[in-house]
Amino acid sequence: MTRRQLLVVLLVTIPLAACQRKRELSPPQIRYGRDTCAECGMILSDPRFAAAATTADGETVLFDDIGCLLAYRQKHSPSWAAIWIHDLDTQAWLQAENAWYLVSPSIRSPMGYGIAAFAGQDAAQRRQAELGGDLLPWNELLARPPARPRQH
Repeated sequence: MTRRQLLVVLLVTIPLAACQRKRELSPPQIRYGRDTCAECGMILSDPRFAAAATTADGETVLFDDIGCLLAYRQKHSPSWAAIWIHDLDTQAWLQAENAWYLVSPSIRSPMGYGIAAFAGQDAAQRRQAELGGDLLPWNELLARPPARPRQH
């Protein structure tokens, strides 16, 4: 193979390989007070409970409550490439599958689902001791149908 042929092969294969690599996904920038929830249509206003998902083709879907994300998922069975939620205490984005979830009627989330996420199990357990409720990893949260607590 000549140098010229090698150069042509490299110029063709390197961009193709880069395109085939899985695109690094990152959490979206939410415009609080402007963006709306894909499930309930309410304006996103509380970063502690906001959630987002990205489809394989790069579309971003926003939610004002983790429960809205779960309800949307149950209704539409979307194919998401990534799901993010916020840590209740730090408001930092977390990958949904890595978080711990506290489900409690004492948690006042925007749409009343009473679900809060935490980066670590210890932080979640401390809040559970304070607020009561069920502590769940992501896969167990997905197995529960989303339900709003009864209003008294």
